[in-house]
Amino acid sequence: MIWNLNMENGTDDIHFDEKSFLRGARLKSILRTILISFGVAAGIFILAFVAPEMMLQDQENRIDSFYPDLIKFTEPNTFALSGESYNVRLFGRQKKYYLFRMLGSKPYPAGTVTVDFDAWGGEQTKGNNTFAVYDTETGEPLGAYSKISAAAPEGAKEYLVPYAVPKLKFYHPAVNYEKIIRDFDALENIPGDYLVEMALSFRKPMALDEIKAVMPKDLKLMWGAVNVFKDEDYREKTYLAGHLVGNPYMASSSGEEECLEELEHLGSIPSYHADNLKRTAEYLKENGFKYYGIVVVGSPDTLIKLSSDPMITGAVLGITIRN
Repeated sequence: MIWNLNMENGTDDIHFDEKSFLRGARLKSILRTILISFGVAAGIFILAFVAPEMMLQDQENRIDSFYPDLIKFTEPNTFALSGESYNVRLFGRQKKYYLFRMLGSKPYPAGTVTVDFDAWGGEQTKGNNTFAVYDTETGEPLGAYSKISAAAPEGAKEYLVPYAVPKLKFYHPAVNYEKIIRDFDALENIPGDYLVEMALSFRKPMALDEIKAVMPKDLKLMWGAVNVFKDEDYREKTYLAGHLVGNPYMASSSGEEECLEELEHLGSIPSYHADNLKRTAEYLKENGFKYYGIVVVGSPDTLIKLSSDPMITGAVLGITIRN
């Protein structure tokens, strides 16, 4: 609005400039519209990109806080290192973990696993798939004419992609198996200066002191498959034997206490696995640690001697490397 005061004529007439007023009002309206549009656009950008990114990062931090530890308790003699992450959809992301197994003090790559999750939570594991090698003529594993298949018939030797690392397997004494792998014969072809990883299954669950009393002293105990259900549960639901929970601190004098403390901690972190981890920790508190299998590392000559031990049922050969 512009007012013009005519002082030269000695009058106090005031003139209203309508064009200037309308021009100023129009400019203000345009500026107001621009500011509102900018604010709406900024809000949409924050809602569509910034907020989901912050939510996804929070979820990734949550998964990182428990998943590497979850691996070492549920995959025999296996550890995980955090890898890269990438968005796969507007509200979804995948996080990669690199797996390795320890042969004594030497790490060996054992594949990768990816966790898929959404901005509002939840997680789904992908990768670390297996394939089987078995004989097409007799059905026995690793025969003269072997077949590679994504399906795994009972008794077939299984491997993890992408490095064809042998999958470690245990046989629970409460479950009846038609075929049990015993890879002792394969040890005869391994040079004596190699380190061998092997998963041994027992005829009955054993306490750690009992295991140490019967195992050769030059074998290193790496991981123990622990009873976390009653025997009748394993018999009625045989798939439970494949849901492994183990102690990765077999060599430590206070390893079972460390194992229990970490399981309780993992159970306190919100995740798909939290309730089962809490239940597992409570079971071990009430029933103690009983092992139906262990992963050991040692020389092939020492391991061959165990072939005559009546306490040992399954013996699945894992990774072998030069010492």
